[in-house]
Amino acid sequence: MTKSKETNKWILGATGYVGQLVTHRLFTERTKGNWSGQLITLGQKTIVPWIMERTNFHLFPLSAIPEYLFEKYPPTGIYHCARMAGNSDRARRIAARKGYKANQRFIQLIRDQQPTVPVVYCSGTLMYGNTVHAVDEEAPLRPIAYARAYEYAERPWVLAAEAGELDVRIARPGWILGPDSWFEHFFFKPALATGKVPVYGDGNQLMSLISVEDCAGQLVHLMDHGAPNQSVNLFGFEPIKQKDFAAMVAQCLDANTVYIKASDTEKKYGKTVFEALTSSTPVTTKHLDWRASYVPVYQDLRVLIEATVRRLQANH
Repeated sequence: MTKSKETNKWILGATGYVGQLVTHRLFTERTKGNWSGQLITLGQKTIVPWIMERTNFHLFPLSAIPEYLFEKYPPTGIYHCARMAGNSDRARRIAARKGYKANQRFIQLIRDQQPTVPVVYCSGTLMYGNTVHAVDEEAPLRPIAYARAYEYAERPWVLAAEAGELDVRIARPGWILGPDSWFEHFFFKPALATGKVPVYGDGNQLMSLISVEDCAGQLVHLMDHGAPNQSVNLFGFEPIKQKDFAAMVAQCLDANTVYIKASDTEKKYGKTVFEALTSSTPVTTKHLDWRASYVPVYQDLRVLIEATVRRLQANH
């Protein structure tokens, strides 16, 4: 395919938790005149009106992205935030199998149509497993919890990156903190219901946190300033013990913390959620210069927690 001179930035999963923020970041930068071209956004289930109205939006599942989109809007960069999800272990296994096939198909489209395009793939740090010390990008993958299923789905990208046949940049964010997802379901809502912020297990497990805004920002930074086939861990702060994180949340809510036994956590939520909540997953990076060149939205964890809590309170 002949390369287009026009800039076409694609976002797969543009209406999802992270994808929306990537879309917003790129849209804002274009408005400021930092780049020109088209935002090609793709989504499946969630409809976000402003994305439909103000970007070039296409309603396709990952498994059915058509070849003609490559011909009409040759991508100059692809952000892949379209992880297939499930609300049970069985559903996640099914989603992983579908995701594996969909990713294989999409990779083949790239090989055939635009083999030099950089792809930033959003993964996660649960892929590294339960660790005591912070791990960098050279650590072996030992997926736990949700990552057991997701690892299979993303395997085609990992293999493509290792082979060097495509420019695949795998980003592994830590705990992505925003007014949704895990924080709302496992910390904020229980605190609303009981008046106490839960600490799961002994609370000594380490968390590497990043705001959803900075997760999106670092994904864009990886596209713009990363090297071909560079994989990067994304985090905003030094690792923090869950009990200390919960205490900071409790302070914002003028509440106390309560310890939930590991056995009770597993009994209530099942093995997958139990592993995610009680495992220690601290990360660091070997790409220090790349990280230092990124300007974060949030530099103070307390400010981030306060802002997140206030946004959730406004919605409840």
